[in-house]
Amino acid sequence: MRLRDLLAILALAILWYALVPVVGAFAVRRLWREMRRRFNALRVVPVLNYATAQGLDEYGSDFRFFGGFESVVDDKVLWVRNAGLTIPVELSGARVYLLPAAGPVESGDATGKESAGPDEEPRQIRWKQVASLSEGAKVFVGGRALKRNGRACFESLPEEPLLIILYDGNERSMLSRTVRAGRKKNEYWNALTPYSLAAGIFSELVIAFGFASRPAFGAALSIALAAAFGPLLPLLPPGLGFTAVFRSLWRRGRAARATRDLVRLPLCHLRGNQKETVLPDGSRYGYLPMNGERRRTDASHVPIVPAEAETLTSSGSGKLEWRCYGVLAGMGEATTVSEPQDPSAAFAAIPGDPELVAREYIVQARLFEISAIAALLTGICLNAALAYYLISYLR
Repeated sequence: MRLRDLLAILALAILWYALVPVVGAFAVRRLWREMRRRFNALRVVPVLNYATAQGLDEYGSDFRFFGGFESVVDDKVLWVRNAGLTIPVELSGARVYLLPAAGPVESGDATGKESAGPDEEPRQIRWKQVASLSEGAKVFVGGRALKRNGRACFESLPEEPLLIILYDGNERSMLSRTVRAGRKKNEYWNALTPYSLAAGIFSELVIAFGFASRPAFGAALSIALAAAFGPLLPLLPPGLGFTAVFRSLWRRGRAARATRDLVRLPLCHLRGNQKETVLPDGSRYGYLPMNGERRRTDASHVPIVPAEAETLTSSGSGKLEWRCYGVLAGMGEATTVSEPQDPSAAFAAIPGDPELVAREYIVQARLFEISAIAALLTGICLNAALAYYLISYLR
């Protein structure tokens, strides 16, 4: 077997089974990152109500709106209503997502405990499918609101499409669930993957058939046939055990990335070294140093983010600079913190600077992901070697 034949077989396998799907995976990850970025940007814009709707002009501005599904007209205009306003939403060009169903506990906290879990992901749906929703389904709309023909409405701009999220549960739980679940469960399996795998199998079979009638190239034939079964290698024993390890580690990496984003929720309103700011509804928002004790709050329960930090409140918490984020009242030692009325403002206790805590989780996520890929490649190499020797023996 010539070296160039071996390199050609391996190059085709790497191209179709790895490089092309990975390019698609990075594109998918970028799209979900953009979705979360857009959602966080819309969290700080005002809520549209009857008074602000009357002051809109033909150019408009960014607003967000919480309401219930009322109807869809002509398959392109969604009518959403709440207690004070009913407004049309132009679906053409909008990005529409359906959140996974919430769990039985609707605590409304920032931890995402009421969600179905970090493995769930929102489903992006075409705007024409919105008409199949039942009346009363809850809707979040964010983007440009303006006056059109004398009436307030939401419309997408070419560079800023509307973001529409369909959900159940309460508005505060929607915040944590969107940030926690807003990522692809398996980026490797994307729109490019099926075609790439088919192209890889076909190209390896073509090479194998080319060597089939040439006895001197028996080793190359065995390698090409083993490569043709490449997509099945992670699913066969004994490499299947490594695939199970890969899935477990990758799931933990995805959960770590979700926790990183949950920890950063308060930073959407506080920029740089800001300790407090003013929310769109006029209330003071910031954090209160808790000095190891969760006190001076007007709430019976302060959600802990990340959730596993709950154990730190009973042991070693005095060494942590706990910060409770919420609406501030009073001054100096008399300052208290309470849950914001704005459902897009995070209410949580965090064991330290959110940015520093988030960095720890991104390091964890990368270690989990690197370990997961190493486990997967180990299983694939093991199965590939066994497939080569089996094919050589049967041939």
